Amino acid sequence: MDIKRIVIARTDKIGDLVLSIPSFYMLRKMYPEADITVLVRKYNYEIVKNLPYVSRVLKIDDYRKEELKLKMKYLKPDVFVALYTDEFVGELAKASKARIKVGPLSKWHSFLTYNKGVFQKRSHSVKNEAQYNLDLVRKLDPKRFDEMFEINTDIYYEEKHRKAAQIFIEENNISGKLIAVNPFMGGSAKNISDEQYVELLKCIFQEIPDTNIVLTCHISEDERAQKIADAVGNKHLFVFPNGGDLLNLAAIIDRADVYFGGSTGPTHIAGSLKKKVVGLYPAKKTQSTTRWGVFGNDGNVEYVVPDEGNSMEDYGHKEFDSYVEGHRQRIVRLIGKALKNGC
Repeated sequence: MDIKRIVIARTDKIGDLVLSIPSFYMLRKMYPEADITVLVRKYNYEIVKNLPYVSRVLKIDDYRKEELKLKMKYLKPDVFVALYTDEFVGELAKASKARIKVGPLSKWHSFLTYNKGVFQKRSHSVKNEAQYNLDLVRKLDPKRFDEMFEINTDIYYEEKHRKAAQIFIEENNISGKLIAVNPFMGGSAKNISDEQYVELLKCIFQEIPDTNIVLTCHISEDERAQKIADAVGNKHLFVFPNGGDLLNLAAIIDRADVYFGGSTGPTHIAGSLKKKVVGLYPAKKTQSTTRWGVFGNDGNVEYVVPDEGNSMEDYGHKEFDSYVEGHRQRIVRLIGKALKNGC
């Protein structure tokens, strides 16, 4: 099969995008000479732009719908791969006029769009999101895929990002062990409250006194993060509000010895950087570690699941009903163990 041009669409959140990187890599490995274009939201642009095996990245936010359709036609792809689909992505796939259209067969319009579709009920959550994505890539050529299969989740940041992290470290006179904690999430999975983060951070400092903690967040959450830091009241707690390039956040996480966070994009970034990760996840099937856990960082990840075994957990609440002192103590133990074992 002569494939010269490939368009890949992954137009949703940061974590979803990071779990798509193994698919980008496999497409390059399978078709080393192909021109590969990736469609993303603008907040994911920097991550994909730096992947050495991607030819170009288009921010769909930069175009009106009809302009983007014309762009797809202009690219003349042989293959259009939708790792995530909605009606708009389906329209782009059709507009591309690619002879091969790969996508998940899960919604009515997808059956009318993808001629190499894969029947997927991702809501059943029997695989990691990355594996669902890889199943779509495999559909192109199962034999070639199986022969060449390799997991690669790496992300790449530049010297300017390393310098941004270094400036933050130097300005705050941070030395010694460093724990990165991302306390905020977009609401797609359960979390603990800000007050519970305060108690957790106090407990970490009490049990692991010779350490530093940096709270990472988007600049829009700066005030909230600062309130947590003020309530903890420890001079070794710092706030990194990222208002610029997403890869500045990656560089900060990469300087940490251990990362702690919930089911959110920065957690997957930490996994891609092969950091020691302690994750806070719900047991609910569609939010679980099976579906949304860190991928490709085996042996470096531990999970705390407060609602495990609790059939009464109310998933209408954004915070865990089941989180108790024992869970906090376990998080602290796992972080201490990871620090002791090194990166």
